[in-house]
Amino acid sequence: MPSSARFSPSSSDHRRGLGWALSSAVGGAVMVVPWKLANEVGDPSHSVLLLLAVAALANSVLVVGQRLFVAGPELRIGGTEIWAGVLLAVLTLLGNHVSAVAIQDLSPALLSVLLRADVIFVAVFAWLFLGERIERRFWFGAMIAGIGLVVLQGPMGDAGVLGFFGGGTGLAVVAAIAFSLMAIVTRRFIHRIDPVAVNAIRLWLAVAFWFPFNEFPHFSEIPRDQILFATIAAIAGPFLGRIALMMSARHVEARVSTLASLAAPVLTLVLAFWVLSDWPGYHELIGSAIMIAGISVSLVRGPPARLSPGRGRRA
Repeated sequence: MPSSARFSPSSSDHRRGLGWALSSAVGGAVMVVPWKLANEVGDPSHSVLLLLAVAALANSVLVVGQRLFVAGPELRIGGTEIWAGVLLAVLTLLGNHVSAVAIQDLSPALLSVLLRADVIFVAVFAWLFLGERIERRFWFGAMIAGIGLVVLQGPMGDAGVLGFFGGGTGLAVVAAIAFSLMAIVTRRFIHRIDPVAVNAIRLWLAVAFWFPFNEFPHFSEIPRDQILFATIAAIAGPFLGRIALMMSARHVEARVSTLASLAAPVLTLVLAFWVLSDWPGYHELIGSAIMIAGISVSLVRGPPARLSPGRGRRA
């Protein structure tokens, strides 16, 4: 059965899944502003460790509370949970590290827009790995989004295309690819795992994987503001936002889960202007609008195909 056939657009499950996805978008928007502040006042690698550790601790508390006070099945951690957790942990560490470096050069709203490119990547990866259908209009929308990315970048300068890949924009696209692969892994295993338990495994493994690539930090030297901002970002994004996204995957397709994330850039733009008095440049605003338009086009489904009279219901 095609994956799209498992979801009914008029069902309460679809509405519930969309609600979870919208909640994830709100969490992502709230995360970006303190994430930028954390990486401005301290070492980005320390911000990543703080983000993952706080999110892991919060999720573990949720797991314990869920098992103590909510009736349900016992916590089961088998091979599927472990493999899913390992894959998600690697992608989590990669995505958050490159986004921490990228946001030093980008405004919060611009980073939020670039991370929404994961909508395009999710659809492509879902087509490749999950067998979800892609319509021709998707490629048209992806082309529009690509044009928006070029406009958003502005003049390339002497470095040309290499400057794009080495700058904040290119790193943000790498983060979007990592996060889109997380959505695909989640979608692949969601009906065989406990989302809260796997989220805890993912985060603690990501914390463990951080240490082989970084020197052990002296926590007394980490600025208090960095700890505060990274903590806020952790609660909003990797903890609440990611759980909401994983829950949405139970009810809707991977690309529908990410469709609601298009609300995040607008929310981030308002929050960044209110908190930081930050407003992107004209080419960034225009490019962002073109990107969002292209992403929207790529996700709009065409009308259902009509069966010819000779291909009706079988006896």
